[in-house]
Amino acid sequence: MSFYLPLISLHYKNFEITESITALWSGCGEIVRCRLDDNACVIKAISVPDHINHPRITQTEFSINRKRHSYEVEFYWYQQYASKLPAQARALRCYEALEQQQKKVMVFADFVADGFTNAQVHKQHIAAILKWLAYFHAFHFEVNPDGLWQQGSYWHLATRPDEYEKMPDSALKRQAKNIDRILRECQYRTLIHGDAKLANFAVNCTTMEVLGYDFQYTGGGVGVVDVMYFLGSCLNEQQLNDTADDYLANYFQYFSDAMRMFGHAKSTPVVIKAWRALWPVAWTDFYRFLAGWSPEHTKINTYMRKQFQITKINFGAR
Repeated sequence: MSFYLPLISLHYKNFEITESITALWSGCGEIVRCRLDDNACVIKAISVPDHINHPRITQTEFSINRKRHSYEVEFYWYQQYASKLPAQARALRCYEALEQQQKKVMVFADFVADGFTNAQVHKQHIAAILKWLAYFHAFHFEVNPDGLWQQGSYWHLATRPDEYEKMPDSALKRQAKNIDRILRECQYRTLIHGDAKLANFAVNCTTMEVLGYDFQYTGGGVGVVDVMYFLGSCLNEQQLNDTADDYLANYFQYFSDAMRMFGHAKSTPVVIKAWRALWPVAWTDFYRFLAGWSPEHTKINTYMRKQFQITKINFGAR
């Protein structure tokens, strides 16, 4: 792909691609490592086609527009939000955000050159990312998601009508709208990352500092939605059953510290109580998405099903 070269050449004299890192989802662009005017950088180049070929689902106009809007949100995020983040919840540094019609190019610092590495599945990295999430949520407590998704995450019900329609009749499907309403109507809101999987974080193994990236689905929500998705991205069924409660407690301890730092200490007990009650609801909501998108997915496991049973007991699902 070379559609981004004219945009780059307008802003940089010397440009050399040193490595192709990955193609974006279903042909929407690519990420490359490069040198720009002798600086180590990473370019994320985006151009969403009119038709997307995906091996699992048929792309509708609705789903393509969702993907296109996700890149618009990310582009806006780096322009308006990223530079304001606290040191405990930093984003990957974005040098330039360039746009020409439907083509977008973001030029990032190369986190590898800055001493960071891709986050790994071990306790220190998991703890560091939980701390990042806690400070991210506390910093944005009661912040309106202006220019972002009004409801963050890529799987919430309003943005997944196709997957909902594919679900067979079941208690899970019958309660989907109620579950979505419970999450949306929580009075204690923040901004959530919205795609807080392990692969979207980098860690400095010496300092345990964390960088977040891929803010395509950032928007309004409750903090435990991010925590649920993060732990589900890096823990298997047995690990979730054995350790999820402890990790959630760790997150809330970090969150309490962060809320005190950002001047919200008085609100902390009621927020934690409300969000802790929504822990099984967050899992159930993601379960609903997976059941429509990929009903044989390995993430549908005993821990997830147990959270649905708790949701039925606590919130009257039938």
